[in-house]
Amino acid sequence: MEEIELRKIIALEIARHFLKHINIELTKETEFSQTSGVDSGKSGKEVNQELKNELLNRLPEIEKLEIPEFNLIKEWAFRNKFIYKYEDYSFHTYNRLFLYRLFDLCDPNVENKKIFTETTTNSFKALDYRQNGFSIAFFIRVENNMREILREMILKIPELNYDEAWKIVLEQSKEYHELVNTVFESRLEESIAESNRLLHNILPIAVANELKKKDTVEPLYFKNATVLFTDFSGFTKISEHMNPKDIIKELDLCFSFFDQIIDQFKIEKIKTIGDSYMCASGVPVEKKNPSIDMALAAIKMREAFNQIKKLKQELNIPFWDIRIGFHSGPLIAGVIGKKKFSYDIWGDTVNTASRMESSSELGKINISEETYHQISEYFICTPRGKIGAKNKGEISMYFLDSIKSEYSSNGIDANEKFLDVLARRIEAMSKNF
Repeated sequence: MEEIELRKIIALEIARHFLKHINIELTKETEFSQTSGVDSGKSGKEVNQELKNELLNRLPEIEKLEIPEFNLIKEWAFRNKFIYKYEDYSFHTYNRLFLYRLFDLCDPNVENKKIFTETTTNSFKALDYRQNGFSIAFFIRVENNMREILREMILKIPELNYDEAWKIVLEQSKEYHELVNTVFESRLEESIAESNRLLHNILPIAVANELKKKDTVEPLYFKNATVLFTDFSGFTKISEHMNPKDIIKELDLCFSFFDQIIDQFKIEKIKTIGDSYMCASGVPVEKKNPSIDMALAAIKMREAFNQIKKLKQELNIPFWDIRIGFHSGPLIAGVIGKKKFSYDIWGDTVNTASRMESSSELGKINISEETYHQISEYFICTPRGKIGAKNKGEISMYFLDSIKSEYSSNGIDANEKFLDVLARRIEAMSKNF
């Protein structure tokens, strides 16, 4: 018997049992027949009627065949122990998948194979796995049950080469398994990528990777890092006259610009506290020039804020002012929390950086003497003398104004000479490290 003839015999046997199931489906109440996806907007009965018409159009011979007592889908549901009673539950989504599987079994041409593959893949992609608790093991078991039912059916077909018939059914079942595996692997990769993305939004990448490997993160000591704080002056007063949505929108606008800027210089955002923004250079990976990177970023942050403020003023919209301050020195960094992780930094450097911000002036960038000595070769700074700082006494402070003219055409963006000089400086430091 030729394979194409054998396939037709198997398909007709399955089709007449499937027709019995479709006829039962058409008697069910509409309330059990809500549709989604490709059939969205149609009732379950409408979908099943379309499928029945398609079945009879492709295999018209089954109308002349005896309608069997055995309902393969009901038996399949029973073996899988569905939580719904067959009498109530509508299988219209599965019916579409099974119908195209039947056509592929009958004639595995390119078009039938394509429809079978796309329908199977899309059906599994559309499932809400988290809500229903589906697993790949469940679907493989479900398929194994269907394959066993089909095996039992073809055994009853008289004068049939059972081995060849079983080989055809088994081959398609393997294809089905492969499609399920592909969908689950894809969903798993997407879930892992999303999990990593969320984790990396909370923790630095190096820290997140350590946490995933060891389930803990060792606190580290950094000999020289630079910590920056910003604060908005007038924020509280202006925000009293704004709705919460607009407040969040305006803060997000400013902080998003800050995020983009510090990313350029590989500076780590630590956190935001209300209208205050905190970041650190030289953590979690040590740098040779953390203060220089922070100085470049701070100037750009101030410029970005000034551009936003200028636009608001042109629109006659009240807006706040900014103070920026940073300081360089040793600190400790690590992860705290068990359920909600937070990467944080501690030490006198952090406290002093906070005082630099609070001792700054509107629209100014205030730095400590320690930081000044690290960056003064490249930046114009204005001495302020000794300024009293809370719990610190008097501290020598400087305003960071701009990049020196030989290293920038506008005082904001570093030129090639700056980058070349800085690269040579880092190279020299590395040799002595």
